[in-house]
Amino acid sequence: MSGIKFTTGTVSAVDEKTVQVRVRLPELDNLRTAWLEVLQRNTQNNKDYWLPDIGEQVKLLLDPYGDDGVVLGAVYSQVDRPAIASRDKRRVDFADGTFVEYDRKTHAMAVGGTIQTLILTTQDTVHIQTKNATVKASQQLILDSPDTLTTGNLTVQKQLTYLGGMSGSGGSGAAATINGDIKASGDIQAGNVSLENHQHSNGHEGRPTGKPI
Repeated sequence: MSGIKFTTGTVSAVDEKTVQVRVRLPELDNLRTAWLEVLQRNTQNNKDYWLPDIGEQVKLLLDPYGDDGVVLGAVYSQVDRPAIASRDKRRVDFADGTFVEYDRKTHAMAVGGTIQTLILTTQDTVHIQTKNATVKASQQLILDSPDTLTTGNLTVQKQLTYLGGMSGSGGSGAAATINGDIKASGDIQAGNVSLENHQHSNGHEGRPTGKPI
């Protein structure tokens, strides 16, 4: 390890394809290094990928001649300060304002900022289990599935509109209970009796009445 230098520099160029950077070294009159690999956590079966930005301060190891080395990671400076100050939090902030944060003290995880689209795709099942859940959409919520099953009671606070018909059966008591008026533009049938077309005997020699008016 004789001659290996541990130093600090500023990234001056980034190669996204080879995952390498060049670094300027203030201690050596802003000498620019050769292309250096950036240390990753995994590169074989599991693959990690990250690159520092141009102008970002990094720590690196260099050989005695500065021809080879590795960037160990980025470090904060007086110019670039951390977004939070808490030993209980783990957080990632992106340049566009998006963030991912977990607080181990409050057991709270937050994902937010300027995310425009969030896509979760699985080959089989997504299972979410919690005590309470709230889904809030400012414009529209779409459930796109051939069949949708609700195992508990369902309360709709505003108007319920259906386009493909409605059918059902009751458990105990009536299959449907409506508190209020019912208005239909077509006929209503109870058993084999039509509301629009049924007739009564008028009691006069058993002859039927006309249709309801």
